[in-house]
Amino acid sequence: MKVCAVNNISFRAKLINKSDLGKLIEGCYPSCYERQSASFVEIDSSNTDDIKALSEVAKYWMYGKFTSNIYHAACALRNGSNYYKNHKIYALTTQKSNYNNLNSDKILGLVHVSPNDDNYTFIEHFEVNPQYIYASEQEYKGIGTAMLDSLKQVYNKLSCCPLSSKYVINFYEKNGFIKKSEKFNYYIYS
Repeated sequence: MKVCAVNNISFRAKLINKSDLGKLIEGCYPSCYERQSASFVEIDSSNTDDIKALSEVAKYWMYGKFTSNIYHAACALRNGSNYYKNHKIYALTTQKSNYNNLNSDKILGLVHVSPNDDNYTFIEHFEVNPQYIYASEQEYKGIGTAMLDSLKQVYNKLSCCPLSSKYVINFYEKNGFIKKSEKFNYYIYS
């Protein structure tokens, strides 16, 4: 499931902000976590290496539900699709510098956003690397919250239509989103 380190695909990503999450302290029982800094970067869809890296992530995150959608959105952006004109793709990575050479195996999560008619930025797709969700002992904690916190620093108003899974809905509510519409499972943050 992990992208191979020998891959070393080069990104031309742009640092947006730094975020904190928890990293497992080895040998600590029960599981203990220390604070670790992560970087929230904007993917450059015009860069061939960025597209290749997203393709690799989509391939190796085999239990990810949205990585292929994010990859296809990046391809559409690259090809000048009018529909995707103002869409953005971001990644959370453990890499601390040299974002012109971002390693795909250090990506913890991806998010695809678009402008919305109601002046909210809509979260189209939101994906945390499945190896950090489904592992019995998670190497990192707080990835999704770190991604949302970073988005909140970039956009004043966010909206989404999360899957109706109780876990996913609880995640958004825990992070300050409120249900705006029962009919469409529409949530907002402002």
